[in-house]
Amino acid sequence: MRRPLVGALAVVLAVVCASCVPFGGGKGLNPEQKESLERAASLESIETFKRDVEPAIIRARDTLMTRENYRSYSRNDYIYRVDVGDQVLFSMVSRTYNFEERDPARVRAAFDAELKPLGFDFREHVYEDDGRGSDTVLAWTSERYGATVHIMVSGIGLTMMDYYTGDLRSDGTSTNPQELADIPGRVPDWFADVAAGTQS
Repeated sequence: MRRPLVGALAVVLAVVCASCVPFGGGKGLNPEQKESLERAASLESIETFKRDVEPAIIRARDTLMTRENYRSYSRNDYIYRVDVGDQVLFSMVSRTYNFEERDPARVRAAFDAELKPLGFDFREHVYEDDGRGSDTVLAWTSERYGATVHIMVSGIGLTMMDYYTGDLRSDGTSTNPQELADIPGRVPDWFADVAAGTQS
């Protein structure tokens, strides 16, 4: 039975600027909030993710997705701000792209080349379908960066990919942690020419 890959969903609340309060404990927190802050303190910051990890993900994606094999997209890249007591965390969810690619090994090679040097762990699961081939789900995760890359290569030859982070702290090196990093290839040069009518 087919088990479609569930894209990353972020549940967020609007909050105030991260620089307004120091990162740390906070009074009146429930156990879940305390756990969230403790976890964020053990992870790299949202600025580090944007600087060191996101460019690698985009490079890998852009070696596979081209003007010719692109099919559709949903969502846009966005960094959410999350209130945790009197503290602020940030979580990124990427645009989801769908493009034609039938070879899971080729997808894995492209992302392994970029993410293995950063210490990402890899897992793969094949879901057998009834009479239409199989869906291969590929996932790279990092406990250090709190980040996940999810890709499904479907039995019909369509590949879906996105990436997201957990709730990360700001390290204070940016004035606006919600601002997307200016990364070459974030939006491919050819995308505007083919995007019309392809949003799902």
